[in-house]
Amino acid sequence: MTTLMQQEIFSEPSMMKRTIAACTPVLADIAKAFKQRNITNIVTMARGTSDNAATVFSFVCPLKTGIKVGKYHPSLTTVYDCNVDMKNTCMVVISQSGMSKDTIAVMDKAMKNGALTVAVTNNAQSPIAKNADFHLFMDVEEEKSVAATKTYIGELFALYMLTEALGGNLNCDMNKLADRIQEILNLNPEIEKVAKKLYTKNNFIILSRGTMLGTGDECALKLTECCYLFNRSYSSANFMHGPLSLLDDKANVILLAPDCECKQEFIDMTKRAKGLGANLTVFSDVPEILELATDKIVMPKANTVEAPVLYGTAISLLALNIGLAKGLNVDTPRNLNKVTITM
Repeated sequence: MTTLMQQEIFSEPSMMKRTIAACTPVLADIAKAFKQRNITNIVTMARGTSDNAATVFSFVCPLKTGIKVGKYHPSLTTVYDCNVDMKNTCMVVISQSGMSKDTIAVMDKAMKNGALTVAVTNNAQSPIAKNADFHLFMDVEEEKSVAATKTYIGELFALYMLTEALGGNLNCDMNKLADRIQEILNLNPEIEKVAKKLYTKNNFIILSRGTMLGTGDECALKLTECCYLFNRSYSSANFMHGPLSLLDDKANVILLAPDCECKQEFIDMTKRAKGLGANLTVFSDVPEILELATDKIVMPKANTVEAPVLYGTAISLLALNIGLAKGLNVDTPRNLNKVTITM
């Protein structure tokens, strides 16, 4: 394997077993604290890839538990110095490094304002990990490539385990999902072929919906940071409200479309995009969608919860292979550092 990014993506099945083992002992105590403190809602605090994982969580957690999940805007604390009532609220802080100054400041103030805090990090010695009420440690070893790949999947696993615990399922077996990631790694030759057809194109529109929306956002981010491509991710529903005007024979669309509750909408969108002449790259297991694609990756069957993980690995492989086809150093994209300092 020629790059750190590739090594890290291909380590995901084994790394997720570490995440499962590290997070399991903490789950019962978190669920108990929710009951004791009468937690009725959750807010997430994250940026970049971690915020994309939070988007997936914002769908999956309410679906599984009925607990509403919102996003906390860091600037409320770091710019406006706003005091927000956090009683009966859990703030889930998601940060690969656990070191970002803005994340630390937001979590500290949230705790002062009454929040229960759960940290999800890959650094057990970080301020976020040490100061939070509870820490879900990904334990996926150091990620040396700047682009977060295995940590995105690790964050999803930790957040899924938290969801199951809050729903009363403390014995959820996540190992089967970890094993299924190998199915995606086996698709790398097909993804590489598609990447070699796409690497000269630009201005990608990424479409998804529901639990897939965070992975759609992550696809856009990975293609931007690793391949220097301009991209925008949309909910396929929101895309109909204005952005549809972008579609013509010069438009490049990537559709992430598992066979799920949104199946018919994905089929309709595929027909619409194809009819307008768009260049359509599809990741799907839906025959009606695959047959209309310009380029396609036939994905394995996956339910609403599994799909963001499996497609998350697939889009990392797409970004890896497009970057390599463009002759770029995907491990150290220009202008970027592993830990980003923002306020």
